[in-house]
Amino acid sequence: MNVFRKWINDQGYGCELCGAELFDYPTHRLCKDCEEGLLFNDEFWCDKCGRKTKTSGVCVTCKSHLPKFTKGFSPLVYHGETSAIVNRMKNGKRRLCLYLGEKTAETFVSRIPKEEKEFLILPVPLSKVRLQARGYNQAELLAETVAERLKERGYTVTLDSAAIERRSVVRAQKKLDFTERERNAKSAYHLHKRKLCEGKTVLLVDDIMTTGATGSACARLLLGAGAKAVYFLTVAATPEIT
Repeated sequence: MNVFRKWINDQGYGCELCGAELFDYPTHRLCKDCEEGLLFNDEFWCDKCGRKTKTSGVCVTCKSHLPKFTKGFSPLVYHGETSAIVNRMKNGKRRLCLYLGEKTAETFVSRIPKEEKEFLILPVPLSKVRLQARGYNQAELLAETVAERLKERGYTVTLDSAAIERRSVVRAQKKLDFTERERNAKSAYHLHKRKLCEGKTVLLVDDIMTTGATGSACARLLLGAGAKAVYFLTVAATPEIT
């Protein structure tokens, strides 16, 4: 049992969002009301980036700016109350990483080719300044949960939280438009362990996908280092805008 899961289990047996008592915890980590308030990405999704779409196929964003990663997966839609819940995970309520990481793993397993059995899992890093201010990297906690859930299902998994480095000199992505995000992301990340990626199927884990620029920038580095494929796993993605 990793340190994060032990810390979570020591907190008690209530809904990880509202705290209501749950008699079947950890089979269910959210109460019925809280889970019903989430917007799940379970009808149509983009064949490339995985965001919610109105019909099957490739979304408008990917048609305009095809991301470098092989394919994206997101269990939730980053909209309304669901976006507020994801932001709570990022800003203090870190126990939500366990529930949301499990949902991310379940979505990935349900949609990948059955022959895929071995993965290298890498979280998208925070800058040292942001990590110090927040106290944890939510992507790393999500990646730990995804790794454990995949191991439980019989997959061979290697988790490395230090392979990718985020530089502190770049601007915050949320303040930029699409073109600026793409340019900013290309200079934001450095891959330390290139040999680790050779011939591997990589699961790149992050919290939110908006334009896909972060996943694309990291995938460019990983594929350039010889990765066989890069799947971008996020808790939530913004829906297609048409």
